[in-house]
Amino acid sequence: MKRTRNVLSFLLGTALLAGCGADAPDMPMGEGEIGEAVETTEGSGVQSLAIAGYCDNVTTWNSTWTSFEGQVLTLVNQKRAAGASCGGVYKPPAPALTLDTRLRCAARKHSMDMGMKNFFSHTGSNGSTFTQRISNAGYVYTTAGENISAGYATPSAAVDGWMASSGHCNNIMNPNFKHLGVGYYYASSSTYGHYWTQDFGRP
Repeated sequence: MKRTRNVLSFLLGTALLAGCGADAPDMPMGEGEIGEAVETTEGSGVQSLAIAGYCDNVTTWNSTWTSFEGQVLTLVNQKRAAGASCGGVYKPPAPALTLDTRLRCAARKHSMDMGMKNFFSHTGSNGSTFTQRISNAGYVYTTAGENISAGYATPSAAVDGWMASSGHCNNIMNPNFKHLGVGYYYASSSTYGHYWTQDFGRP
C-alpha cells in the first residue's frame, strides 16, 4: 500500500459506504496513518457462533496496551457526549458506547495481525474482512464498522486523527452504534510501530 500522510481507515462490510474516500487534513509527517471510511448496516441475520479458541491468543494482554484501549473508549465517549463537527457538519451528542469483549477480541486480533505481519489494511493477512472477524468472535450485528490507524503513539493522538477525518468522525459519532471494542498492538520492528483498531457494533 502506498504510504500517504495521515489517511485514516474505517472499513465497511457489505452494504452502505459512509464517507468513502474522505481524507484527513495534513498533519506532521510520521504522526500517523489512517485510510478511507465505510460502514455496513446489514447484518447476517443468522446467529453467529464464536469459533472455539478464536480469542485465546488475545485474552491475556499487555497491561499498558489494555490501558490504552480503555483510554480510547473514554475519549470516544467524551466526543460523543460533547457533540462534534464532522467535515463541517455538526453531529449532536450521542449515547455512550459500552465495551464489548467480543469486539475487543476482533480488534486486538487485527491490530496484532497488522503489527506482526507489517501491513496496514482492513483485510487481514488471511484475507478476512472485519465482519468475518467480529462474527468469528461471536458478535451478532445488525450494523457494524471499523476504524484502523497506525503510527500514533498515544490514545489521544489516535482519536484526534480519526476525528479529523469526516468519515471516521461520523463513525465515532454514529448514534446507531451501541458497543465498541478497541485493540492496540505495538510492534517495534514494523513500519509504523503502533497499530490501532476500533470495531463498532449494534446487535
